[in-house]
This record gives sequence, structure tokens and C-alpha cells, in this order.
Amino acid sequence: MPPRRSSFPRALRVLVPALVVVCAMAAAPNSVRQPRLEDVIAPAGSTAPYLLSADLWQGIDRRVKLDTLVFVLENGARTCQVLDRDSTWVVDYTWIYPHTVFPERWYDPRDLLRTGDSLRVSDDADLQCTFGTLRVAVRARTLAQATSEAYRLWPTVMPTALQGRLKLKVERLPAALTPRNGRGRPLAGPAPRGGVPPRVMAAE
Repeated sequence: MPPRRSSFPRALRVLVPALVVVCAMAAAPNSVRQPRLEDVIAPAGSTAPYLLSADLWQGIDRRVKLDTLVFVLENGARTCQVLDRDSTWVVDYTWIYPHTVFPERWYDPRDLLRTGDSLRVSDDADLQCTFGTLRVAVRARTLAQATSEAYRLWPTVMPTALQGRLKLKVERLPAALTPRNGRGRPLAGPAPRGGVPPRVMAAE
């Protein structure tokens, strides 16, 4: 079932803007585009500057050309039209894995905000996280039809195949947060928790 439409935008305004977020998307350290948590859980009905990198594609070839106009749906989902296929859109469903502040597991965006509220996470918390995205093709001619299909197909849990794809991704971020010397060797002691580390892997 699609997520319940409640006070999510209000919770977003309260919790997200002040969080310091470091997001590992894959092992591509030269990537320019680094997604932010506030982009992932933007208010439904808005548009996004881009889609996140999809970890698992279902029902469509990853070589297709996607429209740059991206529409934000509820609970971190988003959709856009496939330009080289008739009556085809893609829908992205995204989960978040926090490595700090929260208990470590996969959350959907609404669940992350609800848990943060329950734990009374402070506004200046240093949150490092990994995103996991499932991309699904839907048959639709309009945004309204694509949105309807997105809610009809909404996954209640993260698919097992996606969990397998994300295992290495989740394991990589702690290593990326470890301070290193000029030769790339880890320094003694844990990664700093008070600020953003000097280099974090990200990719689109």
C-alpha cells in the first residue's frame, strides 16, 4: 500500500534542513553530483533536479533515455517519462540506510523521519547515510496515470534482489569515513563524528 498522506511535509521542515548529511551512492569518487537527504524527501508535488542512481531496474533496459523533468511523489518516490518508449514512465522508490545517529537498518523516508522524532534527534546531528533505489517501468501516458501506477505498485518492503545489490554499498561508507594519511592509509582512531569527512564516495 502507498504511504499514508499525513504530516510528512511538516516533519520534513522540522527535521531535515539542519542535518549534516553525507551520502554514499557507489564507488565513484570523482562524481560531481552528491545527493542530499532533503532532495530525496522533498515535498510531494514538487519537481526534482535529477533522479538518483538506480541500484536495481525492473521491466526496462537501463540504456533508455529518461526525461530531465522529474516529479516528486509521496515518501521519497519520484517519476519521469521515458523518452524513447511510447507510453512508458519510470518510478523510483528509495530507501535510506543511516550509518550514524539512527539504529542501522533500511528505512523509507517517512519511517526515518518518524524514528528521528521518536529518538528526539537533535537538529545539528551528523548523519551519514547510503541511499538504495529501485527503478520500475510503468505503462502510462500522463503524469496522473504514472502516479496512480506508482501507488498501485508500491513495495511494502525492500525487494530481496535490491538488498543483495546494496550489501557492498552499505559496507563501503564506514571505510570512506575513516581518516587517511597522504598515502591513503587509515589513520589510528575512529572517524571524526563532529563534521563532514574530507572525501566521501558518491555517484549518479
